[in-house]
This record gives sequence, C-alpha cells and structure tokens, in this order.
Amino acid sequence: MRRRSCQLVGRRPVTNLLRRAPVTYSDPVTGTKPGPVAGVNRGALVILVGPDGVGKTTIARALGAAYRGPSGYFHFVPPIVGPLSAEPPLNAAPHAGKGRPGGSRLLGCLRLLRNVARFWLAYAIQVRPAMAKGMLVIGDRGMFGYLVQPHALKFHGPAWFARRMLRLLPPPALVVNLAAPPHIVRARKQELTLEQIARELRDWRELPTTRLVTFDATATPAEIARRVMLEL
Repeated sequence: MRRRSCQLVGRRPVTNLLRRAPVTYSDPVTGTKPGPVAGVNRGALVILVGPDGVGKTTIARALGAAYRGPSGYFHFVPPIVGPLSAEPPLNAAPHAGKGRPGGSRLLGCLRLLRNVARFWLAYAIQVRPAMAKGMLVIGDRGMFGYLVQPHALKFHGPAWFARRMLRLLPPPALVVNLAAPPHIVRARKQELTLEQIARELRDWRELPTTRLVTFDATATPAEIARRVMLEL
C-alpha cells in the first residue's frame, strides 16, 4: 500500500508510510481570495477524515470554492432521496459523543451491512451520476468511522469484519486526512483527552485505503484546498 503525507510548509510533499461558476471563498486567516485551481475539472469523490475539531467542515467549504465546477457534500452516507447538499450546513448538529464499549455484536454487524448497502445505493443513484456531470463530491468521513470510532456508530463487532465490509465500498479518488498537534485539536473540541486525540490521529493516518494523503491542518484552508486539487 502506498501512503503519503503532505506537509504544507514547502513546495514538495514529504513521503512517509501512508498509502495512497466558481464560488468565492475568503480565507478566514489571511482574508485572501484564491482564484480557480488549475487542477481537477472533472468529477471526483473526495473523503475528508480526521478527529473532531481538526477542520473538516472548513476544508469542505474551501474545496467547493476552489473547484472549477459544481460541488456536493454529504456526511457519513450520501442521501438516497433528494440531491446532495451544495455545502456543509452552517449549524452542525450537536455532537452525539463517542459511544460506549459494549453492546450487541450482532446488531452492530447488521447495522454495518445495512449502511454498506445504503452507501452503494446512494452512490449509484446520486454520487456516480453527479460525478459524470463533473461534480466534486465531498464526503465528511464517509464510513471510515467504523475503523476509528466504532462505538460512536454503535458497532461492537470485530475490527476485521468492519475492514472487510469497507473494502466493498466504491473507492474514492482521494482520502484527505487532516492532522494537527493534539493540543490544537483539543482547544477546539474538548470531549477527548490529549492521549485519546493522539491515538485517533494515529488511527486516521493508518487507514487501510489506497489513496490516503495526510495534510497539515494548521495551514490555511485555501492552501490545503489548493494542495488537494493538485493531488486529484
């Protein structure tokens, strides 16, 4: 498996053990407005992953603004009925917590199977036709949470079963892993300890997927979006 990590300090990405109508967007740090990115201008599915508080929603908006064409957004599983959202909601739903260990292994496995079927159905009905029309489809975590935060999804089955089921899903063009120092993440979301955040950062970085690239989430959203477009 080829895995990569992009440090947004220099011009060249650093390789490590990881596998591998424009909307105007103002960078909240610098106030600058990037022009259209000369990267991908065809449809693609991009999944954003990383711990809560690392900036996935902000980067999703930046990607939609940087892309030269229409963009759509979904969280967890794409909708089967109705169109994809044009962008992330301004007011996110309250955090549901990380869940607790213990629970029905059978029910957890059945929920996973149901969600794999839902994902494939939504992909066939919504995502694939949208990509064929040139849309950049941006997913927040997709179903990768089953591998890093299984209890939050009420999954109490074996990890190998979750890995095997996720291999059945259509592969995204790119999995964007956003990483930042644990103390920065905790300053935004305080549900987890520094040790738990460090463990999540490691688990997101080691996702078993073919196109995973890690980006420094402390860079500006516009710069991260530009780098992502160059990877597509």
